[in-house]
Amino acid sequence: MPNFPVTVNAAIGGLGFNGNPIICGGYQNDRFSNRCYSLENNEWVYSNGMTFTRILAAATQLQDGQLLVTGGSNGYPLKSAELLREGVWESKLPSLSNTFVDHCTVTVNSTTVMVIGGIQNNGLSGKTFFFTFGEESWTEGPALKFERTYLSCGKIKRNKENEGMNVIIAGGKDGGSSPLSSVEILDEGSSAWLTGPNLPLPIWNSQMVEDPNGGVVLIGGRSSSTAILDTLYRLPHGGPDAVWTEMEQKLKIGRIDHTAFLVSHV
Repeated sequence: MPNFPVTVNAAIGGLGFNGNPIICGGYQNDRFSNRCYSLENNEWVYSNGMTFTRILAAATQLQDGQLLVTGGSNGYPLKSAELLREGVWESKLPSLSNTFVDHCTVTVNSTTVMVIGGIQNNGLSGKTFFFTFGEESWTEGPALKFERTYLSCGKIKRNKENEGMNVIIAGGKDGGSSPLSSVEILDEGSSAWLTGPNLPLPIWNSQMVEDPNGGVVLIGGRSSSTAILDTLYRLPHGGPDAVWTEMEQKLKIGRIDHTAFLVSHV
């Protein structure tokens, strides 16, 4: 793939109009930015920018192909949300209940997304919130067992028999700024998070993607204040017998403050 046209970190990414990969916001050439670049015909081209400048925001791909972005910071924490629909950013969505930075979002089902943890209202939080399209409102969900920031999240099949899907969060940092190896899993419709299979080591500032077989893959991040990881760890399902395994494939370059998402073509 061609190099990105500017240096970038703490950005968001996903699939934009026509399914092309798109990267937006973050620190671009060491400046706060709302600029977006779309990968078209193997070339990064400037696309419509987000309504708001955002770093350390979170994005999730909706099942109808739209891209939802929440929170982040433009020098001040944000509670706004916006939606990429047919190549145009819309900011008509209701604001979140709290400001969110270094949080995580996941698509729960065809109508609902979940915003999880991070720094909320300038303090570490384990609170979660649901947004349901059609109702156009944010409602508070079940709190995490442990408050955490720099966490990763996704959807994972409930067990190896593939009976349903759960929300999963992994790693991050706690209130004492200690890296975490703990994992939490939430059954759809449940009111409490369950303890999931621990990571092989404490990891924060990583990215999680959902693999096509119903598992998840944790990509890069930090394991300490100095170690930047090039590793990929896979969890095949969320059952009690599931174990994280290190994949043979590695990143060419260890990364933190990166973005990762599945693409069907490049």
